Amino acid sequence: MSFKRLTKLVLLGLLGVSTKAMEEHKCTHDQQEIPEPDFIDIDEDFNPDGNDHSGRTLASYSNLRTYAYYGELSSTTAAMRTYLEELVPPIMDYWSAALKVKYPVNGNMKISASTTCGVATPAVLKNGVAADYVYYIEADVSSSYVASSYACSLASGSKRPLIGHTYISTTYMQPSTDVLINERNMICIMHEVTHTLGFSKSLYAHWLTSSGATLTGHVTSATLDGATSVVINAEPLTTTVRNYFGCSTMKGAYMENSGSGGTDGSHFERRQYAFEAMTSGLILQMQFSQFTLALLESSGWYVVDYSYADEFHFGQGEGCNFLLGTCSASEFPEWCSSSARACTNVGRGGGSCESDVRSDGCKFVHPVEQYDCENVNAESYARLPSIQTYGRGLGSKCFTGTLNTKKAGSQTTYCFKPTCSGSGSSTKLSLDVGGKEVVCSKEGTVSVSGYAGVINCPDPLTFCSTVGTPTCPRGCMGRGSCNDGICSCNSGYKGTDCALAE
Repeated sequence: MSFKRLTKLVLLGLLGVSTKAMEEHKCTHDQQEIPEPDFIDIDEDFNPDGNDHSGRTLASYSNLRTYAYYGELSSTTAAMRTYLEELVPPIMDYWSAALKVKYPVNGNMKISASTTCGVATPAVLKNGVAADYVYYIEADVSSSYVASSYACSLASGSKRPLIGHTYISTTYMQPSTDVLINERNMICIMHEVTHTLGFSKSLYAHWLTSSGATLTGHVTSATLDGATSVVINAEPLTTTVRNYFGCSTMKGAYMENSGSGGTDGSHFERRQYAFEAMTSGLILQMQFSQFTLALLESSGWYVVDYSYADEFHFGQGEGCNFLLGTCSASEFPEWCSSSARACTNVGRGGGSCESDVRSDGCKFVHPVEQYDCENVNAESYARLPSIQTYGRGLGSKCFTGTLNTKKAGSQTTYCFKPTCSGSGSSTKLSLDVGGKEVVCSKEGTVSVSGYAGVINCPDPLTFCSTVGTPTCPRGCMGRGSCNDGICSCNSGYKGTDCALAE
């Protein structure tokens, strides 16, 4: 079946203009049909170091060699092609750094078939390219999806994905110089690439054990909120889930139980992993966490470097009842019920309390771009913008309060740069409020000289060990080193995550 005839994955509303729905980037991710991949005879190294796989260390494997093919972009504009040719390379570098491949291609990947992924096999693949994974990207003007993907060719031996294919809709994704829009576009494509690497229910049956046999019994089911959910019970994913949430009896990772085709079963359950980038329906501030990396490692095709996982705190340590019980705002701070503006769980800005199409009615604070601390234009929407800090990479975080000039206002969100010091019970949180140091020594409220109202202080120890911890986005994309939460980019790259070429 030609990929061009494939019913497209729907990702409506990831990008767009400033309607409420577009700002929150709510989207569905439905696909009515997933074509079966081709199996390609390729020369794979099943024993790259001359020993069996038991006891192998991370360093003994080779990094996944990736190659992006742009030849199918001829039908789009030159500007869009140039934009995608700049957007995709850091994604390839990320996966090359984060994943090591257990069964690499010996030498160059050389494909003799006349067609791959429903198009003529490019000459570069017929001649051979130094890669273990090849990524095709196309673009058209469809208005029914933002991006659509599938793994179209697997190795006949290991069944590992060799070629992935993504369509991008130029109706929703256009070239931009805005760094937040670029980040959003990049995360969208990273999400699609992840599906083609193994995060898809069409690929679970091909996963391998640590010894290279076909894995069985790892795809089970359970009931959540009255609906049947696919549950992935495979290592190291299950142990990662149990340890993170503090639920030793968890059956595994629950996958999305709503939607159809490419949605249910192929994404993490939204109400359990709200800000994980591999949930269905992308929103701002999403993170590629240890769960995505653990799922890919559970495929048996890769060994993962977890230093490339984003910091993730949603539901951490909350126990089994958070995962399987009711989403009670009085019991768990991740859930909300108030109409007042509040900070997101990620802590990067303010948002509104509501559920979405994938959260099973559970309400959490959805980020809004106008209140994002990394949005330099957010000060136009802020109360007291002169005492706040907005901008990419400036380290500002979200805090709530009623601070105002003459009298206390309604609760809103502010962006202040925090500094943490001390440890344990002596942890101190200091905020830069317009050049004044405001100290939060404990959870509660604090006033600011010259202003009415208060700032709501979070618990310093909790804040400083979660959202206040300096972190490097996506491990600097494999293009630099992380030092105290700041990316030191390799020569030729720049940006807070080193994703931009100089």
